[in-house]
Amino acid sequence: MSDPVENIQVERSKMMDCASSILIKVGTPKAHAISVADSLVQAQEAGHASHGVIRLIEYTNFVKQGTVIPKSEPEIVSERGASVVIDGKWGWGQIACKFALQVAQEKVKELGTVSLTVRSVNHIGRLGEYVERLAESNLVSLMWCNSDPSVAAYAGRERLFGTNPFAAGIPTPSKPIVIDFATAASAEGKLRVARANKQSIGPGIVIDKDGNESLDPQAFYDGGALLPFGGHKGYCLSLMIELLGGGLSGGHPSTSSRYLRGNGTVLIVMDPEFFVPRDSFFQDISESKNRIANTARVKPDQPVLLPGEIENLQRQKNQPVIAISSAIWKSILELEKSL
Repeated sequence: MSDPVENIQVERSKMMDCASSILIKVGTPKAHAISVADSLVQAQEAGHASHGVIRLIEYTNFVKQGTVIPKSEPEIVSERGASVVIDGKWGWGQIACKFALQVAQEKVKELGTVSLTVRSVNHIGRLGEYVERLAESNLVSLMWCNSDPSVAAYAGRERLFGTNPFAAGIPTPSKPIVIDFATAASAEGKLRVARANKQSIGPGIVIDKDGNESLDPQAFYDGGALLPFGGHKGYCLSLMIELLGGGLSGGHPSTSSRYLRGNGTVLIVMDPEFFVPRDSFFQDISESKNRIANTARVKPDQPVLLPGEIENLQRQKNQPVIAISSAIWKSILELEKSL
């Protein structure tokens, strides 16, 4: 099942045109289509195919099912001081989250810290994109969201939690530190990519419907479940995100009888200059980055990397063209023709 993946190179402009065309064909206004397409292509460019253009297949199905209303505009429904609630109106998650970034950036310079929740959205894409944008504006951020149940509790076999990603963005005088990971052993999208490419997956990621570990990504789609990463520790972090993402956003935890669907999102943004002098903050971060980068290595040819550096290296490799599995690109081109 694990034949080598055949990758091809596609021009960024061509990938953007194809992705935005698909979104426009399902009723998305042009400006929003370009914005969502850019998020997907950025993920592809950074080496995260799980959040790349393969999502267009799922997204168009969302529209057909009525779970996404492509013309919806997000709005603030409640705000008090440094706390803001945004309703995505079941439009595109990327549009709602980019709106949340704008709101946060406007408020945080005055208030020092802003907390926002985003409700009534489906898939919001790669969290790393949002915290990286904020870090590039010299802002610190924490972000998480719950999602449709797909992950078993530690020692359980039933789908209870979402893949429940967590992200943090830390500004530096150079490239930001971007921490972004699912609390499941794998993002569900990586199973989607492995299945499309007819690949096996590693151990400790999926159990089948009977609770047996499987290396076949299809076992998940046949009723199995993802496992939390890191045993009980990943389970605890996933539980926190489930309860606070779903509970604070008003979208409800997926373990609640009131849960419907989507990503209950929490975003906390801080201006470090509100707390300490900018030079002092950057000195601490820079010295720490250098200390980590120059730490003694276990293997001389394997550098110690900081979060976000792998994505930066992938972006360099994916210029001026972007690598994508030929099977996935073929399916995207077929999707565009079928609409």
